[in-house]
Amino acid sequence: MKILYITNKPIYPKIDGGCVAMANFLETLLYKNCIIHHITISTHKHPFQQSKYPRTIQEKIQLSSVELDTRIKPLNALKSFFTKGAYHIERFYSSELIEDIKKTISIESFDCIVLDSLYSSAHLDEIKNLFSGKIFIRTHNVENQIWKDLSKNEKNPFKKIILSKLTKDLRKYEINTLNKVNGVLCISKDDSTIFRQIGVSTKMEVVSVSIPKNNIENDYNSNNLFHIGAMNWKPNEEAVNRLIQLLPEISTQTSAQLHLAGSHFSENIKPSENIRIHGFIEDIFEFAISCGILVTPIISGSGVRIKILEMMSAGIPIITTQKGAEGIDYQNNDCLIIAETDEEIIAKSIFLIKNKAQRMKIGKKSRSYIPKFHSIEKISQQLFEFIREQ
Repeated sequence: MKILYITNKPIYPKIDGGCVAMANFLETLLYKNCIIHHITISTHKHPFQQSKYPRTIQEKIQLSSVELDTRIKPLNALKSFFTKGAYHIERFYSSELIEDIKKTISIESFDCIVLDSLYSSAHLDEIKNLFSGKIFIRTHNVENQIWKDLSKNEKNPFKKIILSKLTKDLRKYEINTLNKVNGVLCISKDDSTIFRQIGVSTKMEVVSVSIPKNNIENDYNSNNLFHIGAMNWKPNEEAVNRLIQLLPEISTQTSAQLHLAGSHFSENIKPSENIRIHGFIEDIFEFAISCGILVTPIISGSGVRIKILEMMSAGIPIITTQKGAEGIDYQNNDCLIIAETDEEIIAKSIFLIKNKAQRMKIGKKSRSYIPKFHSIEKISQQLFEFIREQ
């Protein structure tokens, strides 16, 4: 099968959960020996560097990129308040990119096109005029739900009004766009349920993220707390700020430190006696095992948290919210600890810090969950059966 694969940012280096999800999806396509032509947008936040793509990947795909400034411009965002359209998506429109797509389609024959994430759909109408084959959108989450949560949690009244308008525009765009394609590849069952509830009637398949088997050893002696994630993503920022607020109460009964890793940390978050800031981490598994317990009290967003799945593959004990555990069958597998309120997060953090046996029990169940639900063999088979049926 020959596929034109379009992404809204380079896949490599894998600097955030979105990149990891795209990399795993690309590897799932390649697992079935697909011929892939990959076109990506190079942005200020995610510049394209071909050298960052592993040589083994470069040898298997055709690769091209188009540079585009996707930064949010306050004046344009304000103008969008008085116009139609979804400003979030309009930022990803590029006449140069559609010309590249047009040229590629004119000289190559594809069985289908996969647009990875809603932000890759800015050119959908023009692509449909150029290409008569099947088009699929791979969704990482319900985008309007993320912005709805952010709007709800915003304290600034002016920003809240702007976010509410942008969210309504995005919701309308998301529904209309997903109804224009041949199929939607959802990352979780929770997302597919929401899409149906808001009016998406297109055929859908839940195609989760494949996670490689992880043989790293964990002795469960470490009992500090940690969080890992890019801090230019609002849900991560909210979770870290919440953790910092709860740490003093946790410290009254333990000597555990909080280790924070990821890019784009604000100067407002400062290291202290109990807080260590590590910045971007090359080896996330070594870092996680050296720290001990992942605590990620997510309050906004949707979709599967890739970092949680990665940590589960290494047998890391994890405390998160129901929002953070979306897409994971934790209720039937006892592989995560769920804590919603501040009091629950504090109590369960203290419990795991003091209890090595429980850290080991949760960690081992987390590790065994991954091959059962996220093997590349199972996911690739499911994906291609759906694509062929449409």
